[in-house]
Amino acid sequence: MTEIITDSFYDSFINMCATSKMSIKLCAPFVKGNVIDDILLAKRAKVKVHLITKMNLKNFHNKASDVVALKKVLLNGGSVFNCSNLHAKVYIFDDSRCAITSANLTISGLRKNIECGVMIDDLPSVGKIIDFYDDIQMRNDVGRISNKNIIEIQGLLERLPQITPIKYPQFDISAGSDKNVVSIARNLTGWKRDVFLTLGQFEDEFTTAEIAVIAEQLRAHYPRNNNREAKVRQILQQLRDLGLVEFVNPGVYKKLWI
Repeated sequence: MTEIITDSFYDSFINMCATSKMSIKLCAPFVKGNVIDDILLAKRAKVKVHLITKMNLKNFHNKASDVVALKKVLLNGGSVFNCSNLHAKVYIFDDSRCAITSANLTISGLRKNIECGVMIDDLPSVGKIIDFYDDIQMRNDVGRISNKNIIEIQGLLERLPQITPIKYPQFDISAGSDKNVVSIARNLTGWKRDVFLTLGQFEDEFTTAEIAVIAEQLRAHYPRNNNREAKVRQILQQLRDLGLVEFVNPGVYKKLWI
């Protein structure tokens, strides 16, 4: 049977780890320590965890992946393999069922992000996935990671300068003279600038009902445009892709510079 996974996969994933009796085989380029902690806490003592991941110092340095997570797998008697061009996310439980998904071994991937995948328990199909997993481990360009490797990586990370988190400005659109709003608007032109400034009159969230209001207010600026509402919708999409507007739900928008 094949089951489509479109909602949060986290609870089902942890339950499959808890009910596994022999092995848990994981394959994902990004791995976070809190997920490994939950796996190790949920699994039975005799069940071994095996992991194929992507060793990338930059990813460890910027906290996209946790080297300590790999250490925990090794300390619990599991194995870790490094595939430097890995992109697949495959999770196999007891060699009898598996998940093929877009979700990494992170809280965001398994619980928060919009991800998609399939759960398979058809043994012939699962067997092909196991062959795929085993073939990766056997590749000449794939290395088995030891605790010594982990210690060396941790030593490198300790010598690298810490990354300073970027503090983005908190924009307040309620004041038309706000310097941040002016700064943003100065770097926009035409319709983008005008729609952006017009949004200042609305609450943090607004709806499609306000699109007609914006279009009417911009009539004097663009008297020859007879499709102003359609143009405003298009501009809202462009502002979304600039990180200034979020599409919360169908017909509901949110300003992101507040």
